Formats: sequence, structure tokens, C-alpha cells
Amino acid sequence: MADSLISDNSELCHIANSRDQSNVHPSRLKVLYIAGWGRSGSTLLDNILGQLDHSVSVGEFRYVWDRGLQQNQHCGCGTPFRDCAFWRDVFHKSFGGFNLAPIGKMLTLREKYDHARTVLLRSRMQSSEIEQYQSELLRLYRAIASISGATIIVDSSKTPAHGRILQGCPGLEVYVIHLVRDSRAVAYSWQRKKLSSDGEYMARFSPARSSLLWDAMNAAAETLKTNNPSRYLRLRYEDLVSAPRATLEPVLNLMGTGVAQLTFLQGGKVALRPVHGFSGNPSRFDRGMVDLRPDNEWRNNLKRSHQLLITTLTCPLLARYGYSLFSSRSMRLSPACPRQ
Repeated sequence: MADSLISDNSELCHIANSRDQSNVHPSRLKVLYIAGWGRSGSTLLDNILGQLDHSVSVGEFRYVWDRGLQQNQHCGCGTPFRDCAFWRDVFHKSFGGFNLAPIGKMLTLREKYDHARTVLLRSRMQSSEIEQYQSELLRLYRAIASISGATIIVDSSKTPAHGRILQGCPGLEVYVIHLVRDSRAVAYSWQRKKLSSDGEYMARFSPARSSLLWDAMNAAAETLKTNNPSRYLRLRYEDLVSAPRATLEPVLNLMGTGVAQLTFLQGGKVALRPVHGFSGNPSRFDRGMVDLRPDNEWRNNLKRSHQLLITTLTCPLLARYGYSLFSSRSMRLSPACPRQ
């Protein structure tokens, strides 16, 4: 797999970088932030949104300091992070190079403040350390916009705390896409053995722990709405894969862009070109025509006792998000979730 990812990387980087740089306006840089809990389809949504005109996908950007700079994991274009021309230019413009970036300081601040509990304790999000963290992030986001020519940066870091930190950055307009997926499908996914792009198995959670984290992360993600309700939209993964155009049109309306951009959607398929997102699901390496179809394996393979446990632990939010609680079907037959 690694050989196929690394082949022709110079060409892929050129394709991924070929954007018109004349429209960058750093004082009004838009960040489209995907919030929620893991295994909910955020990598797919990130890849899709990265296809929009004047947008650039950066994947789970909160991990740039460790998984990018320290561990040198693969960029979505197929190259190791430090070998990617795009990221090399971004860090040269922002800090003078990879080795001059404040890795240790940013990791310390991230571990101190990027937690779900800090979203609830809003007073903790106002300090000189947070301002320092935001200042360095803003420097990077502006460099990303300058190098890519994008006016919209798609960040799929997911954690509500990172979203709150971005909302406090001066010069950023943060639009929150709260992505949810049936808690039973999510819990089933967290039980499966899954290899990362770097050959290591990803974390696994028990049904109970996954359910409690699903509750906590989605409840915390909803608090991002309080900062600016007009810049918050909730989507369901199941709607995205079954009716992608109808689900994505509200996103484009939220951002003030035209729905005519969705030409890369062709029926139940999406045409993906390379992006520069990193971390997250290995599907970030998908390119070409990709089928969009629901992953319903959990319905047949998730133990009935686990289904009952997960449903019991997550039923308030399951009902709130339009999922059926005790039915052979996972969702009510309803249109895509409107803005809440």
C-alpha cells in the first residue's frame, strides 16, 4: 500500500496545490470545522468538502505537532508529512521551516486545554496561554491559505475543545459542521481491528465506553452552537452517504457558496482528487470515483445484548438526532437533519 501511496507524489502534490491564489483574504479566512466523535464519517466528509472550489482539506489538524512533525505520518497526497511540498512551504512561511516550529510548546498547551471538559468550563478558555496557542494556530492557518490559495480551510479535528479554541481566534470565521452517526454503528466500528495508514492498529473501545464517549463528545459539540448559532449545522452520516447532494447543499448555503460546485457528485459516487489532510481514517487516501453507500454491517453482526446496552446509554441523543430506538431500521424516514 505504501508503494502505491508514494508513487508519482510530485504530480499528486501539483494537482492538490493547483488553486488560484488571488482570492486569499486572510482577515476573513473561513474555517469549516467538523466536530463530533470518531468513526462517524468525518474523514469522508473532510475529503468531500476539500473538493469545493477555493477550499483546502487539512485533516485532523490538531495532530500536526505530533503525528505530522514528530511521527512524520503520511499526508493525504501520499507522501510522508515532512516530504510533502505543500506542508514544507506552509511551515517555511509560518515558522521558517519544520525545525523552527514550536512543537513542544504547542503539544503542552494542546494537552492542557484541548479536552471536552474545558468546553464546559468556559473560563478556562480565556488565558494568556490560550491566546498564545491561538496565535500560533492562526499563523499556520494563514500560511495554509496563502500557499493553497484557498479561502476555506476544512479541519476535521472533531474535538469540541479545538473547535472552541478556533472560535476564539481573531481573524477566523469558524463554521461548525456537527457530524453524527448512529451510536450502535459507531460502537461496532470501535470494536473492529483496523489498521492505520502507518501499519499500526487503531484504538478499540468497548460498547459501554464508546457509548459514553459518543454521548459526551456530541453533547459538547452542541455547545459550539452557542458561540454563533448561524454558523452551526448538524448532519447525519447516514444522510450524507444516501443523499449526498441534498445533505451538502445546506453546507454550501451556510458558507455562502454556490451549490453549482457539487459537480464532483455523480449519483451515488464522488470524484475525489488528492487532498493534504493527515491523520484520521486511511480512506483519506481515496481518489478517483468512490462509491457512497451506508455501512450497515453492525445491524447483522453487533450482538443483541450490545445493541440493547448502547441504545440504553445513548437513547436521549439518538432520539434527538432522529434515529429509531427499537426498530430493525436504524433511522426514522426523515429528511436530512435541518440546522438546529
